[in-house]
Amino acid sequence: MDRLTIEPKKGIGIIQLGMTKTEVDECLQVYTDTYEITYEQYPRNFHMKGAIRSCFQLEYDSHGKVTFIQVSSGLKDVLSCECMDMDVFHTKAEELIAELDKISKYDRDHKELGWKYDFPEWGLSFWRSNIGKEEDLQEEWCKQLRPDIQEDEKKYLYFECVSIRCV
Repeated sequence: MDRLTIEPKKGIGIIQLGMTKTEVDECLQVYTDTYEITYEQYPRNFHMKGAIRSCFQLEYDSHGKVTFIQVSSGLKDVLSCECMDMDVFHTKAEELIAELDKISKYDRDHKELGWKYDFPEWGLSFWRSNIGKEEDLQEEWCKQLRPDIQEDEKKYLYFECVSIRCV
């Protein structure tokens, strides 16, 4: 599996902060031509042409330069998305945050703590739609859920998006 490197203050993969929309479109075309996402991997946005493009979200400043790059876990079965040599979508959220916190502190006053972790010094953030903990899976309420729903609950142990921004 190829690697998509998340470099705080720089870029994600070949898309770099400060690029123009034209440059980003060229990069996204490289990813679209090189990698394929199947319906099973990303059913929500599969209808879009170039499904891999839908895994990237970008924001631009008034001069048309990239100031924000986000990738979703829709890439996790196609590319190993790594930050500081850790796969951000295959490493449990609590483990990932504990390791990164040793290097740079996250914002502990963030109102969405648990869902979102922000490392302001790096311009790096991680997000998940619900907070999942390993011990939750052992709780009686979880064991009483249908097996497919129990399996779905496991996804909340991991982050769904990672982003970098200009700092």
